[in-house]
Amino acid sequence: MQPKPDANKVKQFAGQGYLTDDHYSIATTFATWAIADSNFDVALTLPAKQGSFPLVIYLPGLGESRSAGEVWRTAWAQGGYAVLVVQPLEEDAAAWSSAQARSGDFAALARDRYSANSMTKRLNVLRQVMDELLRRLASKEVPDRIDTSHIAIAGYDLGAYAAMVIAGETMRGFVKPALPMPISAVIALSPYASFSGMAFTERYSAIRVPVLSVTSNDDSDSLGVVNSPSLRQAPFEYMPSGDKYLLTMSDIPHSMMSGNKAKPDDNEKKSFAEKGGHGGDGNSQGKGKGHHGTHHKSNGDSDSTGTPGGGDMASGVYLSPTSQAMSGVAIQGVMVAFLDAFVKNDPMAREWLGKDAPRWLGKKGGIKIR
Repeated sequence: MQPKPDANKVKQFAGQGYLTDDHYSIATTFATWAIADSNFDVALTLPAKQGSFPLVIYLPGLGESRSAGEVWRTAWAQGGYAVLVVQPLEEDAAAWSSAQARSGDFAALARDRYSANSMTKRLNVLRQVMDELLRRLASKEVPDRIDTSHIAIAGYDLGAYAAMVIAGETMRGFVKPALPMPISAVIALSPYASFSGMAFTERYSAIRVPVLSVTSNDDSDSLGVVNSPSLRQAPFEYMPSGDKYLLTMSDIPHSMMSGNKAKPDDNEKKSFAEKGGHGGDGNSQGKGKGHHGTHHKSNGDSDSTGTPGGGDMASGVYLSPTSQAMSGVAIQGVMVAFLDAFVKNDPMAREWLGKDAPRWLGKKGGIKIR
């Protein structure tokens, strides 16, 4: 049996980090929205009290469903945000059961899922989902506590790629659909970058919104979608300066960036092949700040956590459960501070990111600002 994190040490570390006045209990509901001739599974997490809460739309990684990113969305909601999770394309959610995956042709799977054609379909569906959210708000079919005038897009793995394209990343053969809501900020967990296609100077030159990139020196996916962990820093380096942040954690594997709660016996160091190459939903209540709210599960969302996104490459570094928990808290704290700074326009949060975050992170990671 794997040892558990030292709860006191984790709590002490969290208490030294980003503290806000908002510590909300939360509630999560799952639903299926009928839009045109299709059904889309969504998860909505909200603070369990009255108020108006800015919206974070979370786009999961390859092979993940609406129940992904539980740790992250819990932290965001407890920090005072409404969080809508949707995997726009069924082909993305079912990637590991595709013909390409069954035949072991993961290179072809990656090319297909990361193509301009797939991105066009993905963002057109997202536009439809956003339109449906506005319709349901107007008809009071969803809680009216969602503030759609202040919105962030966050994503992991393939979802991070979509988030960056929404932010302004350019792709050959792709025309971005007009979204019905203004985007205030973007969070990219395990950003995608590739030497194929357009030059970096051209690809990222149109990004003007605030962006937080989150990666690590061990952020390798076994599909080989990104050749090297250091390549995930390219979007930050080549975006125009101004409200661009890069959080680089130490020795955190790709799967931990998903925000899925690992099983107690998952040592995070098994290879993609050893785990069978399957993605996971991560449907356990994550631990963020404040109290846990109710969690309503619908049929079709499992509790498996598997290897999300592109899976992990084997690593020679072992992090103790306590170190892993602290690193998760660090990512949560920086993300909530970033959202507060650029979605809630809180100058104190922006100051904390620039002055206090580097000292708090210590050897667990580093933060750069451009």
